[in-house]
Order: sequence, then structure tokens, then C-alpha cells
Amino acid sequence: MGMIIQSHYYQASRFASSSNAWSGELLENFRSSTDYLSLRKVNDLLAEENALLKNRSLNSTFKIDSQEKGQYQYLSAKVIKNSYNKRSNYLTINKGSAHGIENGMGVCINDGVVGIVRDVTEHYATVMSVLNKKTVISTRFAKSNHFGELIWDGKSHDFAQLHSVEKYVDVSVGDSLVTNSYSSIFPEEIVIGTVNRFEREETENFYSIEVDLSVDFSNIDYVYVIKDLLKKERIELESKQGE
Repeated sequence: MGMIIQSHYYQASRFASSSNAWSGELLENFRSSTDYLSLRKVNDLLAEENALLKNRSLNSTFKIDSQEKGQYQYLSAKVIKNSYNKRSNYLTINKGSAHGIENGMGVCINDGVVGIVRDVTEHYATVMSVLNKKTVISTRFAKSNHFGELIWDGKSHDFAQLHSVEKYVDVSVGDSLVTNSYSSIFPEEIVIGTVNRFEREETENFYSIEVDLSVDFSNIDYVYVIKDLLKKERIELESKQGE
């Protein structure tokens, strides 16, 4: 075969073409494999960069009071376990006390609110999801200062319920809902969802509102843990009101 290939131009050219195609396919498959293996590292880096950008963005938006500048910090973390079809759902993230994570910190993604940090070890933490019967998120309408409490009824992972909204409040399907300043867990105006439907009985003083959640809880990979650097000061001050 070697003699034929070397002495005949056509056979030599065909062999070279086939060899190039085979080696090219082999290299492409090898590159795809290495790209896949390095994808997690790339995603980790992107999450860290996004957290840095969020921190810079927050710092640049606090202009009213210099004390508020830098009040919040975002810490990126990867979700290593997640449930969304139970009555009390949790996520586990790969960051813990060694990274500055503490109980009670808010957790979000770019799409909106995810939950609240519950238990923390040195390198891991669990997050009590919005889809948890114990989770209550202070919520307001983006178009006004009227607020309510977001609670999940344990049914669909796409929807939650907004309570304590009085009958005189102007409510429309599609209204945007965000976090408010009453919360010591989340900064203001993190997206929660939109009004999907609502109703009120004639004898009732409050609406029954269903909220279409902005986060797809069946597909969460990376999250941002929110650290409020002034939270302790606020809690200590407000605790004195009950003395």
C-alpha cells in the first residue's frame, strides 16, 4: 500500500485527503471533550464576574446617602442540590461560612428572588426556597408603594400567592411585583413576578392574588447570595422598639 501511494499521484492525494478528514474529526471530538470538561470552570468564572459587576452597579446607584454606598454585596455560588416539587423545598449551595455566608441572607438570580439562607456549615449552605411553606417575602407593586406578603401554597412551582393586599389597591393582571424596603433581607426592587390573576369577594377586604414567579425553580444553576453590611445595625435599632 505504501509503494502504491508513493508511486501514484491519485492514490496519494486520496489518502492525504482521507487522513486529514480523519485527524480533523478526531481533533474536533477531542476539543469538544476538553471544552465540556472546562465548562464548569468557565461558568464559575462568569458567575464571579457577574457578582463583581453587580457589586459595582449597586455601589454606583446609591447616591442619596453616602452611608448607603456599598451597603450590599453579592456573593456567587453554585447550586449542587435543588428541590421544587415538595411541600418544603430547599437548595444546597457550595459556599458557606468560610466564604462569608450567614443565616438569613437573601438569595437571588438575574431573573429574581430565589429564597433565604437557612443553615450554614464551613463550606456549604442550605437555602429555604420561595417554594417553601415557611418562606414569607415582603413584596410591593412596582407601580406603587402598596405591599403584601408572598407565600407559596404548595401547588405549582410556577406560582405563589400574594396576601394582605387591601381592596382599595388598584390591581391589574400583569402588574410587576418587587421586593421592598420593609425587608432587611433583600435590597429594594429585585423582581419577584407578575400578577397572573386576582379576585375578591364582595364581603372580603383583601384580594386573593396569584403571582407568576419570574424564576424558573426547575432550572437554577448559579445564584447570588446578598450580604447586607448594615443589617445588624438595623436589627439592633428596631429591636429596641419592643423594650
